[in-house]
Amino acid sequence: MMKTRRFLAILTFALALILVIQSVGIAPSKAQGDATPAATQGGENPFNPTKLTQLAAELAKATEGQDPNKYKLALIVNVLSPFWTAAAIGEQRASSEIGVPVVFEAPAKAGDIASQQSLLETKISDGYSGIAFSAIDPASVVPVVKAGIKSNVNFILMDSDSPDSGRSVFIGLNNFQGGLIAGKAMVDALGDKCGKVVGFVGFITAQNAVDRIAGIKEAFKDTKCTLETVLVDNGDPSKALSNSETAITTYPDMAGMIGIYSYNGPAAIQALKSSGKAGQIKLVAFDLATETMKGLKDNVVSAAIGQRVYYYGYLPVYILYAMSAIGPEKTMAILKPYLSGDKNDNLDTGADVVTPDNLAAYQDYLSSLGIKSQ
Repeated sequence: MMKTRRFLAILTFALALILVIQSVGIAPSKAQGDATPAATQGGENPFNPTKLTQLAAELAKATEGQDPNKYKLALIVNVLSPFWTAAAIGEQRASSEIGVPVVFEAPAKAGDIASQQSLLETKISDGYSGIAFSAIDPASVVPVVKAGIKSNVNFILMDSDSPDSGRSVFIGLNNFQGGLIAGKAMVDALGDKCGKVVGFVGFITAQNAVDRIAGIKEAFKDTKCTLETVLVDNGDPSKALSNSETAITTYPDMAGMIGIYSYNGPAAIQALKSSGKAGQIKLVAFDLATETMKGLKDNVVSAAIGQRVYYYGYLPVYILYAMSAIGPEKTMAILKPYLSGDKNDNLDTGADVVTPDNLAAYQDYLSSLGIKSQ
C-alpha cells in the first residue's frame, strides 16, 4: 500500500514537472497576510505565513482514519508556464502527505478555452471526486462546473475565479487588493515623476486580470499616475516581449510599466535593458519569477507582488480530499474562520511585497519550501 502511494506521488510530480518543462524548454518587506510552512515553523522570517499550514493541519486531523485510495483529485491550470512550478511542488507534497492520487494538467495551447472545458469534462466523466482549476474565462466554465456538481464532484477555483459557477471556494490572492498593492508600489516608485503607466497581461477576460486592473486604477486615483493602456498577449511570452518593446517605442514619455502576469515582468526587463531604459522607466511586476528576482537585485524592478503560488497547489489537495472524505458541509465548517469576501467563500492567501531591500529574506523563505521562485 505504501509503495503504491509513493509511486503515485512520484508519478504525479514527474508529470507536473514535464508540463512545466515542455512549456519553456528548460528545467524548471512586508508580507500581506500570515502562515508558516511546516518546514520553517518557529522561524522568524517575515514572509512565513502561519495561517495556511494551520488550516492544512486542521483538515488533516479531521480526515484521520479515512482511506485516500478511494478518491482521485485533479488540478487543472490555465496555461503551461513556470508560474505553476511552485503549485506543482505544493500539490505533490500534499499528495504525498495524504496518500491521495492527484493529477496536474493544463490546456496544450495557451488561452484555449475549449481545451480547458474538455479537460474538466473528462475528469468529471472519469469519476474524479474533486477538481481545482484556474479559469481562463469565468463564464465559459459555468455550465461544465454546474454539470459536475450534479455528479457529486467537488470544485474549487484557484488563482482566477469563476464566481458564478457554483464552486465551493476560491483560493488565491484577492486580486483587486493585489492590483491596489501593485498600483501603490508604482506610485511610491515614481514619486513626483508619476505619469503614464502601461500594463501588460495575458488574458484580458480572466477574472484575476479584470480585478487586478481595477485595483491598479483605484490606486492611481487622486495621483498624477494614469493607466494609459493594457496590452494583451494571450499567454504568449514572445508576444509579451513584443508588447513591452512596442510600449517603449509608442510611449516615449512612459513613466512606468506593470507586469500583471508572471512572465510579463521578465519580458519588460528584457525590453528595458535592450532599449537602455532600465531604471529610467520604473517597473512593478506580479510574481517572483527567477528573472524578476534578478531584476530586483539589479534595481531594474522596483517592487514585485508575490502570490503564494505554492499554496495554490498545496491547499486545494487538502480541501478537496476533506470534501471527498468527510463531506463538503464538515469541510466548509473547518474553512469558515479562514474565509472572507461578500459571500464568505474566498480563502485569501495574501501577498508579499518584495523589494530590493528585503529580497534576501524572501529567498530564504522560498528555500525553506524547497522552491526557487513563485
